[in-house]
Amino acid sequence: MRIAIIGGSFDPIHYGHIHMGLESIKQLKVDEVWFMPTKITPLKDRELTSVEDRVSMIKLAIEPYANFKLCTLELEREEKSYTIDTLRELKKRYKHEFYWIIGNDQLEQFNRWKDPEKLVKMAQFVCFDRDHMLTKTSYDIKRLHMECMPVSSSEIRMGNKLNYLPSKVLDYIYANRLYVKEFVASRVPEHRYRHSLSVANLCEEFARNNGLDVNVAYYIGLFHDVCKAMPKDRMLCWIKAICPENEKYAPPVWHGFVGAEVVDRIFYIKDWRIKNAIYHHVLGTSTDPYAMAVFCADKLDPLRDYDTSKGIQLCKQDLYKGFLKVKEDNERYLQKGK
Repeated sequence: MRIAIIGGSFDPIHYGHIHMGLESIKQLKVDEVWFMPTKITPLKDRELTSVEDRVSMIKLAIEPYANFKLCTLELEREEKSYTIDTLRELKKRYKHEFYWIIGNDQLEQFNRWKDPEKLVKMAQFVCFDRDHMLTKTSYDIKRLHMECMPVSSSEIRMGNKLNYLPSKVLDYIYANRLYVKEFVASRVPEHRYRHSLSVANLCEEFARNNGLDVNVAYYIGLFHDVCKAMPKDRMLCWIKAICPENEKYAPPVWHGFVGAEVVDRIFYIKDWRIKNAIYHHVLGTSTDPYAMAVFCADKLDPLRDYDTSKGIQLCKQDLYKGFLKVKEDNERYLQKGK
């Protein structure tokens, strides 16, 4: 059999990887494409998402494709994984003809791989030229053209281009809370990020004590201020496009309205409870339990410079009573400031 190997961290796998697999079948006439996740990557210094999670996402992504397989050979090693060791083991186990697929970013670093001269003699290395941007190399590496799919795993980990994820992979990411903290951390200052995490944890506590969905509550808290640092002119563009009637409110309130749309259009979260709660969290204008939870958690964040312990305890015992008390205190505070 002719086998194309696509290796990488797949952190996470996305449609760019799938597209490369399909092009391998089309252009190289291979029988199967094996996706081979690495356990430890020598040329990357960041900590990878767990093997279990990355493998689960690969399985979900390749499920619709009969000729796509998962190969866990490199996961069997405890030490750093070098391609030359993997190829030697593959040749011991199988009589297949192997094509090792790499991207332009890997080609740029190919001279740093272990024993690159030996590698190109052990298998046919293939690099896809995306929009004629291929790096020049002196190694015997086959070049094929592939239409560029402008996405990378690093962009996805920052909460961008999530539409390049298979829907089941995106569902898995949210179900297991992968990368989501970075979605927020990449968009707000450090102090706002700490506040968002604290509110998310408090929302989760309120949900647990009041019989609500803890995951829904957590994401409401995590994303409630995701647009807080958005420039005013950009936020105004969103307001004019999605809810022009809310332009009458002061700009410090806008991030709630815009945030509700951002979680939908940018983060592809469609749960109406999350959108509704974020939309109303600044003014406290909804008595939906999730909206009450984030309104209270925002005002009662333990990181604030006043004692919130009594309010937190009340919300755990009875969310509605806690909401009424927090809203009353907040309105009194606002009146005092006028």
